[in-house]
Amino acid sequence: MIAEHLGQYTVTLMCRVLEVSRSGFYKWRGPPPCAAQLRRERVENKVVESFGEFKARYGAPRLALELKAAGLPCSKNFVANIMRLRGIRARNGKGFHYRPASPTMINVEDNLLRRRFRAEGPNQKWVTDIAYIWVNGRWLYLATVMDLYSRTIVGWKLDTSTAEKLAMDALSMAFANRNVQPGLIIHSDRGVQFRTVK
Repeated sequence: MIAEHLGQYTVTLMCRVLEVSRSGFYKWRGPPPCAAQLRRERVENKVVESFGEFKARYGAPRLALELKAAGLPCSKNFVANIMRLRGIRARNGKGFHYRPASPTMINVEDNLLRRRFRAEGPNQKWVTDIAYIWVNGRWLYLATVMDLYSRTIVGWKLDTSTAEKLAMDALSMAFANRNVQPGLIIHSDRGVQFRTVK
């Protein structure tokens, strides 16, 4: 309670009212974090944020370059150590093998949007994506459907898997929430989850 009201009341007054010693409060609170600890926390948060932003495709070398561009220069070994402690690993690392024999562009339509992101009315152009979110030591996956006219999220689904059902559920919510007419363009990055949606 004292920590929550710092700045509103003096520590001395709050300790007296709550009948606790000032030394006991400061011992419980612990020493303030040093500059190195604060920097590490900032870098660690940025590593996890960037890892999710790039959909778990970037390893330590590329994440180190991203952090440098964001004004947080650090070595790839420092980033690799953070990734190891957090238990995150790029999907396209040494353990990830592409299968060139399998067709990668099955069930893909032409790009009808062609970067024309302006819509004259609702339910004309929707865009979709899947975000990776690190929560309590594991990845959660958020599929969203946005109406470009109002920038409103019209459908979404949060799950522990990136299976096709994730995209299907987000689109099902969007269709349930909106009165859709023929001519609607639904645009995605052509990821496998959206390529399999009929």
